Amino acid sequence: MTLLNQQPISWSNNGIIAYADSSSDKGNLCVTFLENINGDNWRFRPPARYVIHPQLYEAPSSTITKAPTTSSSSTTVAATTNIGSSGSPPSQQSVTNSITTTVANNKTNTHFFYNITSIHWNNWFSLPGDMLAVCDELGNMTMLIAGQSPEGATTFEKLTMLFQDNIYKIHNRVAPLVQEKVTDEQTSIERKETKKEYNTRILDFHWLSSSKSIIISQFCALDSTTNLYRNKALQIAPSGVFYPPFMKYACMAIRRNGQLDFWYQFSNSKDHKKINLHLLSSQNQRFKELDWFQFAKITPMKDDQGLLVSGYSKLTKKICFYRVIVNWNTPNMNNKNATPTLSDPTLTVTPILEVPLSEVDSESRPLKFFNLTVLSKTAIDKDAAAEVLVIYHISGTHKTLIKRFKLMNSHLAMDFLSILKPGIESINNGNMQPIKSKHYILRHGHDIYLDKRVSNVTTELLDNFVTFYHEDGSVEIFNQNDWNKEIDRIKSQNNKSKFLNVMTSALSTGLRYPTIPPSSALEWVNLSPTMTGIIYKLKIDKVPRFVTLARNDLSDSSLDEIDAIAFAFTFVNSTHRQLSSEDLSVACKAHIIKLSEISEERAKNFIMILMSNLYPFFNVSPDAPKDIMDKMISSRPIQKIMLLQLELGTGLKDERIAQMARVILYLKNVLFAFNGVARNLQFAIEQMNNGNANASTRMFQTLFSKQDLIYSLIPVANWFVKFVTFLIQEVLILVNNPSEAKNTLVLGVFGAKMPRQLILSVLNEIKKIMQIISKFPETTYPVLNESSVYLRMVLSDTPVNFEKFETFLVDINNKFTAFSEQQPASEKDENMKRECSLLIQAEVPPSHTRISDFLLAYSCNAVISHIKPSDVYFTDTTGLRLTDAEFVQPEYLKLLQPIERGAVVNFMSDDQESSKRFSKMVIDGVTYDRFSEKEIKDGKMKRCSRCGAVTRAGYIISEDKTIVPISIHTKRWPTMYTRTCICSGMLYELQETD
Repeated sequence: MTLLNQQPISWSNNGIIAYADSSSDKGNLCVTFLENINGDNWRFRPPARYVIHPQLYEAPSSTITKAPTTSSSSTTVAATTNIGSSGSPPSQQSVTNSITTTVANNKTNTHFFYNITSIHWNNWFSLPGDMLAVCDELGNMTMLIAGQSPEGATTFEKLTMLFQDNIYKIHNRVAPLVQEKVTDEQTSIERKETKKEYNTRILDFHWLSSSKSIIISQFCALDSTTNLYRNKALQIAPSGVFYPPFMKYACMAIRRNGQLDFWYQFSNSKDHKKINLHLLSSQNQRFKELDWFQFAKITPMKDDQGLLVSGYSKLTKKICFYRVIVNWNTPNMNNKNATPTLSDPTLTVTPILEVPLSEVDSESRPLKFFNLTVLSKTAIDKDAAAEVLVIYHISGTHKTLIKRFKLMNSHLAMDFLSILKPGIESINNGNMQPIKSKHYILRHGHDIYLDKRVSNVTTELLDNFVTFYHEDGSVEIFNQNDWNKEIDRIKSQNNKSKFLNVMTSALSTGLRYPTIPPSSALEWVNLSPTMTGIIYKLKIDKVPRFVTLARNDLSDSSLDEIDAIAFAFTFVNSTHRQLSSEDLSVACKAHIIKLSEISEERAKNFIMILMSNLYPFFNVSPDAPKDIMDKMISSRPIQKIMLLQLELGTGLKDERIAQMARVILYLKNVLFAFNGVARNLQFAIEQMNNGNANASTRMFQTLFSKQDLIYSLIPVANWFVKFVTFLIQEVLILVNNPSEAKNTLVLGVFGAKMPRQLILSVLNEIKKIMQIISKFPETTYPVLNESSVYLRMVLSDTPVNFEKFETFLVDINNKFTAFSEQQPASEKDENMKRECSLLIQAEVPPSHTRISDFLLAYSCNAVISHIKPSDVYFTDTTGLRLTDAEFVQPEYLKLLQPIERGAVVNFMSDDQESSKRFSKMVIDGVTYDRFSEKEIKDGKMKRCSRCGAVTRAGYIISEDKTIVPISIHTKRWPTMYTRTCICSGMLYELQETD
């Protein structure tokens, strides 16, 4: 059975999943993630397998030729503590010898790798989730980073080693990891099976947070006075131990022998440092070797710069608690003339309590201790006392007993105080408040009896939730605030309060997890980051499986609203926490597919309820004034909202929900491209005006870069021209046949304020670009001016008059604004519903049918009257990529398995199935340029794990895609697209085998 909190699986905030492989001879660490196949189905990317072994710092030169070495020596800082001793104990040297065993002869060295026992992404509190700590069964800790390589930024699925701690020494070596088994004539790497329990094994690992605050959504409820759902969001400051700005990171681990290791790095340093000290205070050497922790836990608490370390001693049979205080030795900034020097932090450990275990329960049944866990406290928790759960299996039954305790300071009795200080009772008229002592006690709370035997326990979302996994495969979640089952939250509420349907997670409405296989068949199991699914791996499988929460009986349509609100609340909470949330998208999509099989109209209504509630939950309005709208358009929540709308709308017969999301995302990208080029052109011109005109080579490079920026806009401009023409084509169709309104996008684009404002902003940026081109033509090297000529041709080769089109959109804005201002306050909600209906479904609500008549009539007068309708109608507008069929290969454009088996397919996880087969490799999803045959065959490609777009953004442009063939290498598109797609999804590299 996997030990409590020793999960060999960790799911990053960025979506990367790292897990241990205990059977392969090719490696012991697997890295995968969920990738979208066709909008309906997902799969786990065939895992990249790595070998993490104690001699990574001695890797063959062929594997680290590009890796800079920061330091070959370790830096260890001794800690002063009032118990035990600091540094490595003498008994560790025997372990060290076995860890670094090398079987050598004249020709071959053999390196051994071991089973990985725990994996930890830096997901705690405000950390970004890009650093990974990997601990093996001997106690070696290897620190990796995702998305960074010695050459610079890369995609998140690529890992680089930062340093390795082989228990007695830190090796500061930056080196990229090599997938699969390293094949080298001089070195062989083999898996070594060991049955020995090492006293240096790491039992628990904890990342310390930065000093940055976070926002969480505490709960969501229906306000009965307004009949609207409200979301209570709070900003939480870090509590416990968090590192100051001059630190880059810090983390801590507790080993079986009671050694506490503390790793950290200064922001201005490349060296990783370590402090170690000992908790167990045994002075006898024999006791030191026997007094091991069977379980240990590091818990952040509300104490200022303090942590609670708890453990169960195998020798004393007691649970013991220690308080760890970290002093960062912040430099004194009072003397402004003095240069501040950074001192290493210091740690102090104080033992605070030891308690024996219970042997029988209240009915005198023998108890078998299973594990303990301690729940963390945040700054908003009113009760600062740590909550301790001691978990027992009741012998002779299949039941589990959870004993709840609070670790708190004891209060001094007045009788005792009166002996020390006679007359103390008369102080303050006898109104003496209880005085806390420095001694701690465990105060027993109520016991929880579970009818099933618990096999594992985890805590979720800053420990507000406690998850119990049972041996039969069922899962139960309790809320720590009231210790009620989360699945019964709404069902058990009364209806007399002002706030109804109070929910704290997606489970509150009665959505539940399916039963997974029994624990005996599992290698590991854990909840996904948003708690909307369970990821687990069968011992017989090569890849994980993923199941989502669901409502088994969908016959009651009255529950759709509350289920949609629960998903919306969970989405807002995950966005505040900066989670990638693909697990939530899978759960929502599976639910919607089941609804669409009953009624597509019901599925569309579900999406409408979910999406329309997201805007007020984020305190934004889709009908906001222009200055606020401009900020909204570039905000992360709006981008995430549009990605969710895209994912939920794909696969429906009515594609307008997904198409509206694509329109917003594409227009945002077009605006970013034109705006970015305009700013960079201004900068380049200033540089040339201030530069040395005689430096011809440098001048040519600057001029080439300036014109190449313009050249990069040609595909983007071509898409925008086609899109505007496409909109007018749809207007012509509606003018001739108004009954086609439900099959067109134009009413949503013209009627909703967000796309109108985006188009107007793009038109304004186009004017800036054209002014720069006209004012600063390229004369020094006339051949480079071709890019300006081409861009001008593309923008002018349109049957739609841009000036008239812009005036038309401005007038619509003014008329809609005036109409909204004239409405009474009671109609404001109706205006919001109208805006959401247009933005989400591209539909005019039945109560606002005059809007469609107005839009058609006014577009005829303002735009169509100034063009030749035949020229517009017969203009080619293909390649806009607004439909699912333009993204996905035909053979995958369907539901790949019955939805009862889940939205995540497992039969496609074989290495034979490549990701290139899913997407149409025609148009670049970021630059809108068409791929050449050379790029498809030889060029490096990235695919988005969410929208399925394929791009070369961030890579060097091939010479056949530049103005003139030259030797200058340019990446052209910004580093923003190195890891992230325009939809905010994660980009990953397509391998040669794909």
